[in-house]
Amino acid sequence: MVRTKSTNPPGNTVAMAELVRQEAHTFSRHVSVIALQEDRPNVVVRVNPGGQPSLLFNSHMDTVPIGDLSRWTRDPLAGQMEGSLLYGRGSADAKGSLAAMLCAARMLVEEDIPLGGELVVSAVSDEEVGGAKGTLALLSEGHIEPDYVVVGEITGNRLAVAEKGVINFELVTRGRSAHASTPWAGVNAISMMVAILPEVERALREQCARSSHPLTPPASYNIGVIEGGIKINVVPDVCRVYIDRRTLPGEPIEAAIEALAEVVHQCRARNPELDAELHVLRTGSAFETSPDCLLVEKGQGVLRQLWLSDGLVGYEQASDGRFFAEKGIATVIFGPGVPRVAHGPDEHIDTREVITAAKFYALIAEELLRPR
Repeated sequence: MVRTKSTNPPGNTVAMAELVRQEAHTFSRHVSVIALQEDRPNVVVRVNPGGQPSLLFNSHMDTVPIGDLSRWTRDPLAGQMEGSLLYGRGSADAKGSLAAMLCAARMLVEEDIPLGGELVVSAVSDEEVGGAKGTLALLSEGHIEPDYVVVGEITGNRLAVAEKGVINFELVTRGRSAHASTPWAGVNAISMMVAILPEVERALREQCARSSHPLTPPASYNIGVIEGGIKINVVPDVCRVYIDRRTLPGEPIEAAIEALAEVVHQCRARNPELDAELHVLRTGSAFETSPDCLLVEKGQGVLRQLWLSDGLVGYEQASDGRFFAEKGIATVIFGPGVPRVAHGPDEHIDTREVITAAKFYALIAEELLRPR
């Protein structure tokens, strides 16, 4: 899988999906390829279809781009092994989890473990850009209807039951273009942005400082992109800033949006000449699964069987788990790998962790789906 390029953008996972489909067909006759967009297929594999309850293993096939190749000391698509370490883009995020999930399903079938419930493995596209054509599409269209979900992402084989939410904002200021030799004939949109952005950042900093959660990293924001101007001798008529805001479980998305919108409104009220707009590009809710949930209790029991820490943690990034949690479906996140190596050069994973994760997935399926 690491040797099969599936960077997003552009997001083409056709070759990866075919690889997963072929592997899944070696242990299941119930394999479907479902595509909302032709170049972004999803693979759904079922073991004991129709059984109750339904447990879903969900992980993604797409990866972030390779980035600056000069910063890699190994070929990002070679799948190079050094001892137990496997190097390459996507090895940790999240092809290690997906490999372990497929291996777990195979083990259950080959060892003829009796299951009363249904095990589903969904290998999805589009996760790295929001999941609309992957997990969200499968769930919205009824292709997957789980009672329990384990999302395969990098947690260092710790059981994560909480995750931060995300809001992507676009802040736009508009002016009027003119020649730079007569700037007074125009209105400089970049200057407008320079005026309003410190107020927006101050508000974001104060919002984030007011909330905390025992399992997740702090609430946060990042001003990630700024765009404005077309030429040095032209007064810019538009400037855009893109902001990533991460919320905590218990912090409503709507409240965070309204608070920032109010700051922009106040800035405009103080300066009627300021033409500024705030747009919401994407949202994803934070979530937290109760430690009393059967899925969590069984997961902790399996961790103890494997002599791993059963302490609950929060997931550091954002995952497709939010789509399930928003529907009230019990959801946890678990997978091999170290978060800090994801998305960077020389991404790698320890294959011993992948094997341990496969054992966890197989055992939790056996625990939750055993015949009653």
